[in-house]
Amino acid sequence: MVHRFLKYGVCFFCTAVFLVHGILASFADEKDEDAVSHNAGKDCLTIGCHASGGWKRFYLAGTIYTDSEGTAARAGAQIKAEDANGTTVNLTSDALGSFFSAQSMTAPFTISVSFRGRRVKMPGTASIGGCNADGCHVVGSAGRVHISTNDIDLTGTVTGTDAENSPDARTNNITPISGAKVSLSLKGRIKYRTTTGSAGAFTLKKVKANEYTLKVARKGYKAYKQSYEMKQKDVSSLEITLNKK
Repeated sequence: MVHRFLKYGVCFFCTAVFLVHGILASFADEKDEDAVSHNAGKDCLTIGCHASGGWKRFYLAGTIYTDSEGTAARAGAQIKAEDANGTTVNLTSDALGSFFSAQSMTAPFTISVSFRGRRVKMPGTASIGGCNADGCHVVGSAGRVHISTNDIDLTGTVTGTDAENSPDARTNNITPISGAKVSLSLKGRIKYRTTTGSAGAFTLKKVKANEYTLKVARKGYKAYKQSYEMKQKDVSSLEITLNKK
């Protein structure tokens, strides 16, 4: 009986050690981006932490929030980063809003964040991979990296001129255009559309942050078409002038 007890006890101990080792191994695996993070909102790429010579080298790390003040974490956001050599990584923010990558990358980085059909990108490139570094995305500086679900109306007015070239209010008769079709397309598909009223005004309701193709068309006028980035705040009203054909 004692012999059997010791036999089972040793087997249980070995199994327990194997399981614990497996758990530790999963957290130590450099390809495991789902491991539990810590110190959300702090700069991971510092000496002694996740910089060169630290516990585990990260080349890119940060935290995503719901607003620029860092009120709440944004879990499930998709982060896409491309480095100077064209290497691309796709990451997902965890329950604390954090993301990190141990894949070797070279600055500068082009970074965008997506969430439920919304997409925002940095206006320029990032010279370092630590998004939470002092002087980058910290409260009181550039603001926290965030992507909001508070969609904004896009307003504007459409006017017309009888000139064939660029309009000049000093020499051309510019009047509001009613019945002009205004649309925002994403990858060739119209996402938002409306028609201007009698005063040439329009409103596209609750537009998600993203990069679109803006098009304005009215019979008898040359179509207006250009790329347009819908931001998350401080969205200015558009003023569009069409030229007669």
